[in-house]
Amino acid sequence: MKINKYLFLLSLTLISANGFSQLSTNSPYSRFGLGNLSNSVSPEQSAIGGTSVVFCNSEIINSNNPATYSTFKSKSFLFSTSLNASVTDFQTNDLSQTESNTNFSNLSLGFPVNKYISVSSGLRPFSDIGYKLDYYDATSLEDTVNIFSTGTGGLSNYYFGASVKLHENFSAGINAKYIFGGLSRNRTANFNNASIFNTSSVDRINITGITYEAGLLFNTNLYEDKDVSFGMTYQNNSDLEAKRTLIGTTYELSNSSLIIKDTFQNSTELGTVTMPSKFSAGLMYSSDKLILVANYSSQNWSDYQLKFDDDIEDDYLENSTCFSAGLQYTPDYNSVTKYWKKINYRIGSRMDKSYLNLNNNQISEKSLTFGLGLPVKRSNSYFNISMEVGEKGTTEKDLIKEQFVRFNLGVTFKGIWFVKRKYD
Repeated sequence: MKINKYLFLLSLTLISANGFSQLSTNSPYSRFGLGNLSNSVSPEQSAIGGTSVVFCNSEIINSNNPATYSTFKSKSFLFSTSLNASVTDFQTNDLSQTESNTNFSNLSLGFPVNKYISVSSGLRPFSDIGYKLDYYDATSLEDTVNIFSTGTGGLSNYYFGASVKLHENFSAGINAKYIFGGLSRNRTANFNNASIFNTSSVDRINITGITYEAGLLFNTNLYEDKDVSFGMTYQNNSDLEAKRTLIGTTYELSNSSLIIKDTFQNSTELGTVTMPSKFSAGLMYSSDKLILVANYSSQNWSDYQLKFDDDIEDDYLENSTCFSAGLQYTPDYNSVTKYWKKINYRIGSRMDKSYLNLNNNQISEKSLTFGLGLPVKRSNSYFNISMEVGEKGTTEKDLIKEQFVRFNLGVTFKGIWFVKRKYD
């Protein structure tokens, strides 16, 4: 039985790791900056509005604040993974299109080393690019050009963090995050004039580097089982290594086959990406039945730079902000006769101002979230599901509105760690 359990965990690990390479967005907005940024949250957090640096207990791993690792119970071991699915309707003033995506989004584990120190490690998505755009330009009926622009790839985040319990009510922690991956943006121009060669350009940027995030967690008891917690995190500016490969070719089409005629550019450049500082803070009230959470975060994307020698790209990004709030209600966690009373019922909302400013309009995103935490009978495992309904962008000023429904299914295994057997 134990062998089957470990094989199951290993299978989830391999499947999840492979899932990070799958296309997980079709948004035209991923054309800019580093693409669509991932919230990197578990289903538990997604159901209460999204990222929360203060939401914590002994049965979840909250990598958004390393100080929360101190809530792991003695000798416990947590393993968590989750699956995302989304359906998005893209709208302009004249057109609409629906796309769907599915991918694994979370793989993490955590356990206490001793009564003062706890650690966690895992793999999460950082950003994604996935778009296909086509349009044409015409100077005359004889000279038209069809332009196709596509983008693929993304960045992942492997983290390792530790927390120290400095006092019964106060903990501090730090995460080291290794950011890695590649972003590809391709562009082709097809001319209807046979005397002009078609052109193709490939721009691929590989990014690697480490960022650090520090966190604090303070909690105090008001009376009886009523507690209040405050959490905050800070990530400073950091430079990551970047390697850009540019390939430009001319080609012609013959019987639906592409024939390369010439390569007019083939270069490799080394540079840096400046990742901006980020601040988050949250407040939580909890009792044996009810948890209320509110969170705020901001990131200084105006400091973002992609630099190769004297060539600097900033994409005119704006500082981003996010407000989220939610609640969790559990009728009776210790009920032995009514399973529905042991379920965690969750609801929340979120309002984002993204780092994109297009046509003097900062792109915003707002959503409502719902979810359940389902304990497995006669087991220490939990299934967590969440649903998010919302919209991003606008159809004003020739922009695109995205209306989406996102689903998140996760499972958390809780076991015992570092315990010697008394009997063979």
